[in-house]
Amino acid sequence: LARVAPMINDEFAPRLVGIDPYEISTARRACLREHHDFGYLADSTSEMAFSAVEIALWDLIGQDRKLPLYKVLGGAVRERAPFVAYAYTVALEEGHTEAEVPSLMAEIAAKSIAATGATLFEFKVGRHSVACDIATVRAIRAAVGPHVELAVDANMAFGIEQAREFLAGTADILGGVEEPVAALVEVALLRREFPVPVSTHCTDIEKLRAFPEIDDIVGDINVDGGISGVIRLAAAIRSYDRRFWLRSNGETG
Repeated sequence: LARVAPMINDEFAPRLVGIDPYEISTARRACLREHHDFGYLADSTSEMAFSAVEIALWDLIGQDRKLPLYKVLGGAVRERAPFVAYAYTVALEEGHTEAEVPSLMAEIAAKSIAATGATLFEFKVGRHSVACDIATVRAIRAAVGPHVELAVDANMAFGIEQAREFLAGTADILGGVEEPVAALVEVALLRREFPVPVSTHCTDIEKLRAFPEIDDIVGDINVDGGISGVIRLAAAIRSYDRRFWLRSNGETG
């Protein structure tokens, strides 16, 4: 926020003066470069900053038309959007022991499902030992019952052998693993070895073509071009018969 707000106020605002809120593509061209290349380590701050502007433009369009945004975008396609109940993990720095993690996480999971009504619970792994992570998955499964899907998010924390050990102990009850390892080729390899769907935050279609084993793609409204960018991305992902998840970690809007 400390970097994005000044960029919007000092750099983007003068360029946006006089542009009709309906002309989102015009606004994008005014604020961002039209071309990118692989060899330049670009700062993603400008993309994130314009995502905030783009969300605000859609809000203005909805207000002008006196319609909720889903109608402006073409109407609802489902009555209810699926929601994932999400939790981090127990912090040992707060005075807990690793032996306490499985039961504490099971309690968190049960409360979260009861509070949200979600049918999927996801949480962090890779912060404790592999044995602890396996025990935690099994404790959560016992706590939430067989009808709640379980998924885990490793944030690339596992090495390939750690990931294999973890999946060997959880594949029979796990519904998904997000970014178990850093390399896409190893994510695909794990999918070939274990019957557990895998997901990645990589949204580069050209890269993903090489890895048809990867089931799910996780996009972010902040970095994938705002609302319209995410809609285009979701459509592209679905055209490859993969599921698209929207990460909602802290939208700029």
